[in-house]
Amino acid sequence: MVMAVISVDNRYNATEMNELIAKCQLGEREAFDELITRYQRYIFNLIYQHLGSNVDIEDIAQEVFVRIFRFIKKYRGEASFESWVYKIVLNYCRSYARRRSMLNRLFFVPVERDDENRSIDIIDAQAGKENNPMKLIEHQRIANDILDELRKLPAIYKDVLIMREVNELSYEEISEILDISIGTVKSRISRARSMIRDKVKL
Repeated sequence: MVMAVISVDNRYNATEMNELIAKCQLGEREAFDELITRYQRYIFNLIYQHLGSNVDIEDIAQEVFVRIFRFIKKYRGEASFESWVYKIVLNYCRSYARRRSMLNRLFFVPVERDDENRSIDIIDAQAGKENNPMKLIEHQRIANDILDELRKLPAIYKDVLIMREVNELSYEEISEILDISIGTVKSRISRARSMIRDKVKL
C-alpha cells in the first residue's frame, strides 16, 4: 500500500475556504463535515507517512478530526490552513508513537529506582544499541507477548498500569483519577506486573 501523494481537494478557492472555516468556527456541523471531506485524504496520507501502515489509520484520523473540531476556533490564518492541520496531525502522531514506544518497553525483575520507589527493570524493546539479530528478534517476541498480556488484563489492572508505565502519572494522579487510595493504586500496579510476568516466558 503506497500513499505518497499528499493531496487536498482543490474544488474551493481561497475565499470559499475562508468562508468554510469561518462557519466551522461558529460551530456549524455541516460545514465541518464538508471541511473534513476536503482534508480527509490529506490527513490519511500524513498519518501513513508518519506512522506507517501498521496502525489503524482510520481510528487515528478520527482522533485528529476531533482535535481539529475542538481547536479550530483558535485558527487565526497566520499560517496556511494546511500547515495548521499538519501541525495537529504531527503532534498527535508524535504522541501516539511515544505511547506505543513506551508500551514496548519491557519490565521483568523488580529493582529499586529513585522515582517514587518504582520497582521495575526496564529494557528497551527496540534494543537501540543491540546489533545481534537473534537478540533483536527475542526482544520483539517478548514485547509482543507483553502487549498481548497487557490487553488481556482485567480493566482495573490494565488501566493503572497504562496510567503508570505509559502515561507516567504519579500515584497521586492515578489515585485522583480513579478515586481510589494510593495504597490501592500501588497494590494494583504490583499485581498487574506480577500477572504479566507469570504469563510471559522470559
